[in-house]
Amino acid sequence: MMTPATPVDEARRLAALHATNLFGTGPEEAFDRITRMAAKLLNVPTALISLVGTDTQWFKSRCGMEAQSGPRDTSFCGHAILGDEPMVIEDAMRDPRFADNPSVVGEPHVRFYAGVQLYSVERAKLGTLCIIDSAPRALDAAALDELHDLARMVEELIYHRQLAIASQRLHDGVQQNASGAQLAAAADQVEFLLTHDTLTGLANRQALLGAIHDSVAGWRRRGAPAAVAAVACLNLDRFKRINDAFGHAAGDEVLVAVTRCLQAELDPQDLLARIGSDEFVLLLNHPGDGNAVHARLRRLMDSVNGSVSWAGKDIAITCSLGFACFPADGEDADTLLSNAATAMRHAKETGGARLQQFAPAQRREMGRRLALEHQLHRALEREELFLQYQPKIDLHKGSLVGFEALLRWRHPQHGVVSPEEFVPIAEETGLIVPIGDWIVRTAVHQMAAWHGAGLPAIPVAVNLSARQFLQGDVVALVEELLIDAGIAPHLLELELTESLSMADPERSLAIMHRLRALGVTLSIDDFGTGYSSFSYLKRLPIDKLKIDKSFVHDMVHSADARAIVQAIVAMAHRMGLRVVAEGVESAEQAMALRETGCDQGQGYFYARPLDAFEAGTFPAPGAASS
Repeated sequence: MMTPATPVDEARRLAALHATNLFGTGPEEAFDRITRMAAKLLNVPTALISLVGTDTQWFKSRCGMEAQSGPRDTSFCGHAILGDEPMVIEDAMRDPRFADNPSVVGEPHVRFYAGVQLYSVERAKLGTLCIIDSAPRALDAAALDELHDLARMVEELIYHRQLAIASQRLHDGVQQNASGAQLAAAADQVEFLLTHDTLTGLANRQALLGAIHDSVAGWRRRGAPAAVAAVACLNLDRFKRINDAFGHAAGDEVLVAVTRCLQAELDPQDLLARIGSDEFVLLLNHPGDGNAVHARLRRLMDSVNGSVSWAGKDIAITCSLGFACFPADGEDADTLLSNAATAMRHAKETGGARLQQFAPAQRREMGRRLALEHQLHRALEREELFLQYQPKIDLHKGSLVGFEALLRWRHPQHGVVSPEEFVPIAEETGLIVPIGDWIVRTAVHQMAAWHGAGLPAIPVAVNLSARQFLQGDVVALVEELLIDAGIAPHLLELELTESLSMADPERSLAIMHRLRALGVTLSIDDFGTGYSSFSYLKRLPIDKLKIDKSFVHDMVHSADARAIVQAIVAMAHRMGLRVVAEGVESAEQAMALRETGCDQGQGYFYARPLDAFEAGTFPAPGAASS
């Protein structure tokens, strides 16, 4: 039998454990409710909240277990707290660490174990929320995510309990005229719990604003430009996609990993805080002059950009960072933090993965964004939205094989507004659902108009947003339109993003099968930018893959990009899928794509987006010119 090793931070861990005042205490209904829920939701006979002490594991709550405690040296939880990811043992008899463990060969005959680590507010491991069965079993990703969410509930409960106890001690000390040292200790504990994030252990927004406010006086005394201070907002790009694709447990692991990366790069006088779901703030007290600030923040960004391993998968991470310098960009806490956040949003809106200093013009851009958001609500009823159609070309024959419908907005004051500017606004506000329905209706009606004019039947592709796909009734809409228009269903192509298909896999799959039953063509858009794999795609009833334009752009100059495209095409063809490349801008790119075996291409090399009349009379280029 393998006894669990002692963690390197054991003294700190035990101090945090005993600070909770839970070890050795009896059952409480609030904790018992969670273990009962775990046992019921995950269909297991036993669920425990196990706190790992010096030589004992104490079951603060137990469902399906008679014993109140057990030895640490034979505990599964003692092994679990040595790692950062949940520990899942599908069959203990097949694991050399546990095959001859007394808990396996004797009572309670543990064969299956899954434990998610429980953390204190200082990110010390207290123990686990674990589930146990006497029969071997597997645990899928969805079930593990549920166990993780329940573990976070336990942590929140511990946090609020600690806060209540610390507040009561402070109150009692005041009532009983305790010594100054005792009152100060109680007050410090209350303040710490109120000003720190429970997931990462970092300072929260309240603590950050206080730290900036307290630092301003010192910054003013230093005064010289070389002693400039900086406040930086760092936000993870496309963090929602990570939660949607892998679950909140993976999202939490990413946030903790980012915390560690940033902490490793900070100086002792700096401060790191978490003030939102995926938003961190850095307070740099002595970063140097402007060039030094840029260099330091670039290093911090580089430390985050990379990947985090979760359940055997690598999750790619990039971040956007905006910053404001004292005193040039603000002389108080609120202004500095607000301006840094504005710069960060500007970095995200201009493509992400960027470092951006605050500039007053960004405020004007933010004002424009708010105005556009207000005016977009009226754009549909005022008939300011319209569609253009970009041709798709057979890369080997040079013939026209379809169009993609592209949304445009003709603003009465600003002219044609780029979709890159207003579509994210529509996504955030939920307007993308009625706008998306309008796009599908308009595209189908245009196909019917072309057919009525005697033009050849040409497929038209329409992008579906995640909100429209999962929140609207897209199947009913498409069925109604196809019947009314009288066009062949396969001529309507619906493009879905990778992240959309993985956001709610089972529901997405059901909707896709219903659409496929109608006869429409389904395509995965921007393939290569998300987290799906070919093994996952095999489950989907799709007809096409669309390679993201970033690969097309790089493949002429990058052997790696060319090899990736070639591999995607080969695997897609093996699955019976056609492959479309978007963003074809040169003859060299078209030739390279043909050489990989890619089927279709679209981009400015062939044609810019056309209005409905131009699309109806579009002359497809010949094979020689493509």
